[in-house]
Amino acid sequence: MGTCILSSPVKITDKNLEDFRAWLVKRGRSEGTADLYITNVRTCAAHPKGLTYRLVSGDLAPNTAHANLSSLRAWAAFSKDRDLADLLADLLLPPARRVKTKPPLDVSEWKKIVLYLQTCDIRPEAMRQVLLIMALRGIRASDVLRIRRTEVMHALDTGKLVYEGKGRKRMEVGAKSIRPQLEALAKIKGWDRVRDLIGVGKSPRAMGTKVWRAAQRTARACGVAKVNPHRYRHTYATRFLNEFKGDPNAIIKLQRHMGWASIGTASRYVSHIEQDELDQVGDALVENLLR
Repeated sequence: MGTCILSSPVKITDKNLEDFRAWLVKRGRSEGTADLYITNVRTCAAHPKGLTYRLVSGDLAPNTAHANLSSLRAWAAFSKDRDLADLLADLLLPPARRVKTKPPLDVSEWKKIVLYLQTCDIRPEAMRQVLLIMALRGIRASDVLRIRRTEVMHALDTGKLVYEGKGRKRMEVGAKSIRPQLEALAKIKGWDRVRDLIGVGKSPRAMGTKVWRAAQRTARACGVAKVNPHRYRHTYATRFLNEFKGDPNAIIKLQRHMGWASIGTASRYVSHIEQDELDQVGDALVENLLR
């Protein structure tokens, strides 16, 4: 497989991509991120118009384009391809955003799914606990799968769940709301990370897909369509923010609670707010001024 850039010091082959994976993990990327980067580099390299064409074609959603850009920048650093690195450094992309933002679940829908998950029969049993942890606390699917048994036991002793989050960031959340789920996982013997209970030997990406599909199936069983693990996180974050109406520091509290690196990330998760709602706030402001 060629790189579409003839001067590239390292060709994009299966062997070199495996070396790329090891290089990424050594520099702190998670296995899931390494898998994503490799998939993106493969797809970009396969395009007949060149390695970087997908980034500028306008065919990719903004978030996807940025993910591909990050992947290629990492490849350029790994392969010591200065020409590619310089080209990517000068590349301007639209701001990262979701093209189609799904609104959060209604509280009634959210409650219906949680109640169903508390009593339904799912195999393996650990999958049910994983879905409940995501639905009740808005933790990423990939983060839940990385939680260690030792971290679960520590959370049951201290009331704080401390685990490795996305980008190997240290996360700390209160364990009270998900204690029954942690207790259920603790009763299962012979595992290191939660992912061991979901799919032994499978890649992080494959296990994430398995959780994604389980979330969709259980939601459909409740009569709720288009639900996935990310929508649980979006719902939790939005409902949490709603509890701070009138608080000028609400978005900062949300950012800290969810463990996001920036206010920008927090803002994207609440981007469901309709323009009509914002206009109503503006109209009310002017009405009060003119009274």
